[in-house]
Amino acid sequence: MKRALVILLLVAVALPLLLAVSQLPPHGDPDNPPHVHIAPRYLESGPEEGGAENVVTAVILNYRGFDTQGEVTVIFTAMAAVVAVLVMGSAGTAPAERPAAAVPVSVIVRFIVRVLAPFIAVFSVYVVLNGHVTPGGGFQGGTIAGALVIALTLILSEQDARALLPRRPERLLQAAAPITFFVVGIAGLAIAGDYLAYPRTEELRWLTTIMLTVVELGIGVGGAMVIATIFRTMGADR
Repeated sequence: MKRALVILLLVAVALPLLLAVSQLPPHGDPDNPPHVHIAPRYLESGPEEGGAENVVTAVILNYRGFDTQGEVTVIFTAMAAVVAVLVMGSAGTAPAERPAAAVPVSVIVRFIVRVLAPFIAVFSVYVVLNGHVTPGGGFQGGTIAGALVIALTLILSEQDARALLPRRPERLLQAAAPITFFVVGIAGLAIAGDYLAYPRTEELRWLTTIMLTVVELGIGVGGAMVIATIFRTMGADR
């Protein structure tokens, strides 16, 4: 009886979904509503309404700013959960029992990382700061910065690696993305009248650029810290 009810419930849920899917326009058709109405609307009005010449940034940080704020909050929450699980899992393990680094880092890798580190750091900052103008942004720049932190962690001594990410600022920087979104959202509420709204007047164009840059920096720093924190918590930094 229970199995029949479960099957009946699944059928009842699946039929409306299949019916809805059958009503969707053909995939790849250039005459689909998103291609005819939505995409041209964003391309024509995105730079002016979104405050960013890069339409992708305008969509992510303006048109769907609430969704992006939810994404960075979920990422931060997921990082906290992963770190908590890893810490709880290693709480009863003595330091001598924990596995050490299996493969030592070669001299060549150390040299290359030390030479390229400044260039990678500058490039990550460039990607973050120019995300509202060119392809890039906080997510991309933060990933580059996080990878740089991991590379430096692998070649540094244990003491230098721990000094690279001090505990106190690390905890604050981990929440940089949600915090900056909230601060900019409140600023938009005070200036433009809506949460996460940006000034649209030409006189305040500079303020819109600053607000977008602050959000991009918060996403970049927060993303880098999420990657680096999970890596370090896993014990890969020796």
